[in-house]
Formats: sequence, C-alpha cells, structure tokens
Amino acid sequence: MSTQFIGDKNRQKGNAASVRVPKTAELVAKRIRNGIIRGELMDGDTLPAEAHLIAEFEVSRPTIREAVRILESEGLLKVARGARGGAIISRPGFEMVSRAAGIALQTNGATVADLYEMRTLLEPPAARLVAERNSQEGAKVLRAHLEVEYSLTKDRLATSQAIAEFHQLLIDLAGNKTLSMVAHALQHLVERHQALAQIREPSKDQEQLEKRTLFGLKSHGKLIDLIEKGDGEGAENHWRAHMIAAGKFWLSQLGPNAMVDLLD
Repeated sequence: MSTQFIGDKNRQKGNAASVRVPKTAELVAKRIRNGIIRGELMDGDTLPAEAHLIAEFEVSRPTIREAVRILESEGLLKVARGARGGAIISRPGFEMVSRAAGIALQTNGATVADLYEMRTLLEPPAARLVAERNSQEGAKVLRAHLEVEYSLTKDRLATSQAIAEFHQLLIDLAGNKTLSMVAHALQHLVERHQALAQIREPSKDQEQLEKRTLFGLKSHGKLIDLIEKGDGEGAENHWRAHMIAAGKFWLSQLGPNAMVDLLD
C-alpha cells in the first residue's frame, strides 16, 4: 500500500469526523423554513399549535421550542408571548437584509463613497437590461413615477425620497431578483444619506435648489426615452454619466462619511 494512499485514507477519515450531524431542532426548523419558502405556509398564518407540531414531527416540546427560536432569529416567525400568544409566519422580504447590510458595511469600515461607487457599478447595466428586456412596461412605470417626482419639487425631503424610489424601481424593472436584493439591501442607506444631505444643504436659495432638482429630473426623463426606444447601450451610457455626476454632488454635501452616520 502506497504512502500517498494511506494519506488520502486518513484525510477522508478526518473529513468524515469533522461533519457535524444537525440537531433535531435544526431539522424541524428546516422543514418549517422550506414550507415558508415554498408558500405552503403563508405570510400572516399562525404556526400550528405546539401540541400539533410535537405530534407531527414526533419530537419533544423543548425541541419544538428551540426550532421556533431558530426561525424567530431568522425573521421567519414573529412570536407573541403570553396566554394568547403564538408564532406568526413572516415570509422573508428584501428589507430583512437592509439593516444587516448596513451593520456589516459599517463593521468593515465601508464609507458612503464605497456605497455610491457600488451603485454606479450596478445601475447603468440595470438600465440597459430594462431597455433590452422590458422597454415598454419599464418606460410606462418610470414615466408615471417621474410625474410624482415633478409634483413634489417644492418639498425637498419628499423629492429626495421619490428620487431614491426611482432608482430602486429602475433596478427592480431589470428583472433580476439577485440584483434587486442587493439594491434593496443598500436602499435604506441611500435614502438616509440623501435625506441628511438635504437637511444639511447650506444653500438657502430655493429657486436655485429647485432648478437643480429639475435638471436631475430632466435626466430621468431622458433615460426613460432611451429605455422606451429599446436603446440599451444609450440607456447604460447616459445613466452612468448621471450616476457619476449625482454621486459627486451628494458626496460634496456630507463627504464620504462612515456608515455609522447613516445608521444612527
């Protein structure tokens, strides 16, 4: 028997020994989690009574309670304590990752400049996808939202919120769920930063501020026209230039502050 073969056998034994067998509560949690993901358990439904779960899974009460705690920690259940309490199904949404993303970025020293660089990498290709995959419906949805933006130009904070929503709509219309999840994870941070920039805007010239806002909305309109024509390359190039210019403006208001400023 060769030395190499003995070494391979030993490694295989070591790997086998390192595999952790899931606890029973984890297996129960997995079954319930899969039911939520597949839609067998709907958002707002009440999880069956503890006695029913004990009988169905043939496990102990402590095991069921541990499984419920696991799912609660994942945000898939909301548990009301007390005599009339119970576990309510809470199907996962993109908002679940937003706060966690902010904390993770802050912990790892990410800055607002990082955030805007990432958005500039994500959004222009998304604009191209909308133009090439979803031009007519995408243009219709975005144009309707643009009308809302124009109606709010006298209210700076409302306009800021509407502009942030325009960016998210653009991403969602691209039709890529993974891309949407990443954008939604960052959306709260983007909205918070833009709101702070509006609040701290040093200029008191309302006419100049409104003119600048209208200039930005005109750029939104140009993007919509390019999307409606199905001009993917034009939409991508225009939106990249828009994002670079917008990023320079927003960062000039507060500077590339650490993420902690957006979470407080």
